[in-house]
Amino acid sequence: MRRQFLFRRLLLLWLLVWTSCAAPPTSAPPDRSDRLTLRLWHAWPATEGRVLQALVDQFNQTYPQWQISVQARPAVSLPMDLATAVSEGGGPHLAIVQSHTLGMLVSAGTLRPLDDIISASELNSLIPAAVGAARVTVAEQPALFGLPISFDTLALYYNRANVLQPPATFEELLSTGRALTDRDRTPPVWGLAYNLSLDRTIGYLYAFGGRVFDENGAVVLGSSGRAGAERWLAWLSELYRDEQVLATLDGVVVDRVLQAREAIMTIDWAHAQAEYRAIWNDQLGVTPLPGISGADYSPQPYVQADVIVMNARLSSQAEQAAAQAFMRFMIEVNSQRTLLAAGRQPTQLALQLSDTDLDDQVQLGAARAFRAQAQQGLPMPAERLANEVVWATLADMQLSAVRGLLTPEQAVTIADEILRSRFAPP
Repeated sequence: MRRQFLFRRLLLLWLLVWTSCAAPPTSAPPDRSDRLTLRLWHAWPATEGRVLQALVDQFNQTYPQWQISVQARPAVSLPMDLATAVSEGGGPHLAIVQSHTLGMLVSAGTLRPLDDIISASELNSLIPAAVGAARVTVAEQPALFGLPISFDTLALYYNRANVLQPPATFEELLSTGRALTDRDRTPPVWGLAYNLSLDRTIGYLYAFGGRVFDENGAVVLGSSGRAGAERWLAWLSELYRDEQVLATLDGVVVDRVLQAREAIMTIDWAHAQAEYRAIWNDQLGVTPLPGISGADYSPQPYVQADVIVMNARLSSQAEQAAAQAFMRFMIEVNSQRTLLAAGRQPTQLALQLSDTDLDDQVQLGAARAFRAQAQQGLPMPAERLANEVVWATLADMQLSAVRGLLTPEQAVTIADEILRSRFAPP
């Protein structure tokens, strides 16, 4: 009897063990071995980096077959770190870089072109100048090397407590600025504080009809672009000597005056919006650059973009599909609205910038101004020679004329000769 009892116990135990081994567990985690992971480098500040991470988390949840892993890098070294890593056979699958670095990265063989990845209809939904900033000329043909997810351009910032109606022309801007200036106070109050650096003033070169290159890439600064360039330089020189406005080549002075709330208007980039919000709070006003009375053209400041780029060694079809999906996700309306709330200017034109897109009316008004200006702006050149030669040459030309070291005519002549020597036709 006891032997039968023991036998039944052993049989029952064997059945339990067999059943537990044969039946699949009901609470086991899903198999993630087939999930594809892509690494993404970026150099966004901490606050915006957290917003980027939130978007990546949303993408990872929406597309469980893919995983984007984010890694922050130092902003000053990101382009070179990326180029070095790819040249050594490594690096991330994707990166977010500023568009003006594309020329260097393309020259180094770091990036894969995206013309076969991003469709024309997708590009047409984005701000044209931002798309233009993401192109680099290769073998005399422009090629897309980045997908612009946010942009940066110039506008006029002002304190609405002092300026009820933003000036429509630069002449009105100067008139208002001079009237608001009080140099007898200690410290003085400036109606207009303007950093005359090349990046903040070159949009007015085009307003005066000046040109550096023609549509075929030939240097025309000293020929068909000369008259406008000389007027621009003479205009800057007059601003520099106007004692009723603070127009200076010393950006540190302008920044100090603004931070001390000793200025009422200025011209600056969109990425500085948070700083002016901290200065003027809800009285912050932003409007497109005022035009020049009687000029044939509107100011055309440069438009730069933050672009997603792809590692040149990314040859796997599966990895390219995942990268393409993430790029498209980042220009979707909802993702772009999230970037807008974080202070980034969205490139997606389908985002209407209506009251339903953002509760903060000050920030929303600024976004409308930046978009309006970007749609009149020019793509910031990304070619390596443009950054290493053209920019330095134009900066020297401007500095010499503004400080009175050369006449506008002399400054244009010298710059034209330098550019022609570097961009001579073959």
